[in-house]
Amino acid sequence: MNRVHTFFLSLFCLLQLSINLQGQTILTVDQVLSEVEKNNYDLQAARQNLETAKVLTSKYNQGYMPTLGLSAGLGYNLNGIKQVFNFNFPDIDIQNIQAGTANASINSSYLIYDGGQRKLTNEKNENNVDFAQLQIDNINQLLGFNASQVYYNIVQARYNIDLLKESLQISNERLKRAETYYQYGNQSKVDVLNAEVDVARDSLNLLSVENNIENLKWQLNQLILREDTDYQVDTSFTLMYQLATFDELRTQLLDNNTELIALEKNIELVQFDADIASKINGPQVLANGGYGLNFQKNSSISQIDLNRTNGLNLGLSANWNILDGGQRKLQEQLAVINQKTALIDLRTKENELTTQLNRLWNSYQNNVLTMQIEKQNIATNRVNFELVKTLYENGQQSSVEFRQAQLNLINAQSQYFIARTSAKLLEVELDYLLGK
Repeated sequence: MNRVHTFFLSLFCLLQLSINLQGQTILTVDQVLSEVEKNNYDLQAARQNLETAKVLTSKYNQGYMPTLGLSAGLGYNLNGIKQVFNFNFPDIDIQNIQAGTANASINSSYLIYDGGQRKLTNEKNENNVDFAQLQIDNINQLLGFNASQVYYNIVQARYNIDLLKESLQISNERLKRAETYYQYGNQSKVDVLNAEVDVARDSLNLLSVENNIENLKWQLNQLILREDTDYQVDTSFTLMYQLATFDELRTQLLDNNTELIALEKNIELVQFDADIASKINGPQVLANGGYGLNFQKNSSISQIDLNRTNGLNLGLSANWNILDGGQRKLQEQLAVINQKTALIDLRTKENELTTQLNRLWNSYQNNVLTMQIEKQNIATNRVNFELVKTLYENGQQSSVEFRQAQLNLINAQSQYFIARTSAKLLEVELDYLLGK
C-alpha cells in the first residue's frame, strides 16, 4: 500500500505540472514593468496630482488676467411724507408716493505691479509640475522594483521546480531498483522503505514549491492588476553589473537617483518661499475703472418725475505696507530654517544611499564569487554522484550513500541558482538606486 501511495503521489505531481505548463504564455519582466506603469492605481493617483499641478500653471492662475464684474438691480418704493412746521406754514401730508428704480454698473481692475510676488509664485508653480513628475517617476521605479523582486523570486522557484523534478525522477528509479533488489534478496525491506520515503518527500517538496509559485504569482498580480495566474516567467536573464565599479555606480547614484533629485527640487521650492517672503510688503499698483447708470421714475404727485445719473470712472491705486508688525521678518526666518532643513535632508539621504549602495555592491560581488565556486562545486558533485550511482547499481554502495550524493548535487545546483538569482535581485535594487 505504501508503494502504491507513493507511486500515485509522484504521478499526480508530474501530471499536475504537465497540465499547468501546457498552453501557458511567457510573461517577461519587461511586460510586467509595462503593466505596472499602465495599470497601477498608485501611479494613476500620482498622475492626477501632476494634472493638478499643471492646472495651477494655467494663465488663469498667473495673476495677469483682469477682473470684470457686472451688477444690476430693480426696485419699487412706496413712501409717505408728513411734515408739521412750528411757524405759519402749511403742513405737508403726502401719502402713497410710488417710485421705480433701476441701476446697472460694470467694474474692472488689473494688478499692474505687486512687488514681484506674482512672478515668483508662477515660477514656483512651474517647478511644482517638475516635482510632481519626479514623484511619478519615484513611485514608478519603486513599484517596478517591487514587481521585479517578486518576478525573480518566481524565477528562483522555477529553478527549484526543475531540480525537484529531476530529483523525483532519480528517486523513482531508485525505488524501482530497490524493489527489484529486494525481490531477488540483494537488499532489505529497509532499503525499499527508505526509497519510498524519499519519493514521498521529493513529491511533497515539489508540491510545496508549486504552491509557493502560485502565491507569488498572486502577489505579482496585485501590482500589475492581473486576475489569472495562467502564465510562466522567463527564466533566462543576464547579469549587467559584473564589469562595473563602485565609483561609477556612486556617480550614477548622485546624478540620477529620483529621491535625491526630488530633495534638490524641494530646496529650489523652499528658495522660492524665501524670495516670496521677502516681497510680502512690496508696493502694489492697481488700475481700476467702472461705469454706472442709475434710473428713478416717480409718481405724478412727486416734485421730480424722472431722475437719471450715469458716469465713467478710471483710476490708479497704490499701496505699500511699510510696517506689518514683523510678519515679513518672521516668514523670512522660517524660510531660512526650511532651507537649512532641506539641505540637511539632502545630505542625509546622500549618505544613506551611498551606504546602501556599498552594502549592495559588496553583496553583489559575493554572489558573483559564490556562483563561480558553486559552478565548480556542481561539476565535482556531478562526477561524485555518477560514481556513487554506478557503485549503487552494482551493489557496492548503500541507498543512504546514494541519497546523500544525490542531495549534495541538488544542493550545489540550488546554491548556484540562489546565488545567481540573488545577484539579479541585487541588480534590480541597484537599478532602483541608480534611478533606472
